[in-house]
Amino acid sequence: MADTLPPAAKRIRTGDGQLALYQPPAGEHYDDDEHMAQGGGGPIRTSSLNAPTMKLTGHKGSVYCLSYDPSGQVLCSGGFDMTCLLWSATGDCSNFNVLSGHKNAILDCQFASDSEHVATASADKHVAWWDANTGSRLRRFMGHDGIVNAVDTVRGGGGGGGGG
Repeated sequence: MADTLPPAAKRIRTGDGQLALYQPPAGEHYDDDEHMAQGGGGPIRTSSLNAPTMKLTGHKGSVYCLSYDPSGQVLCSGGFDMTCLLWSATGDCSNFNVLSGHKNAILDCQFASDSEHVATASADKHVAWWDANTGSRLRRFMGHDGIVNAVDTVRGGGGGGGGG
């Protein structure tokens, strides 16, 4: 599920359902597509990954969003295929859960501060609140007249259904 790639940049979204994660050389920060595409040499951060650069494969379309949980141990990726995939951010970055239930592309995802819940925003005009451990949708927030582009959670709150 995860392949080793040559060092390049911070992250690259691809149209083929794959996501590549990179770390820029020490002291450099890439904010533009030119540097993202060029990549470059340099030291890669030390982590608990099996390789310094990992390619995560699993989505059936473009990947639109990526979020780390507050502990840095889990990644959530969402995209055109209407799913969010949850990945271990250590070892071989295995996919351990799927959040499915939106009727259109997922445009944003954010973990709650408890790392137990995920909020998603979708082109289906809904926001959803998920249990990250079971993959169950706990609540669907309806009422938007258009596409919901972004979502965020409240840091340090309770876990109830709004922002954990």
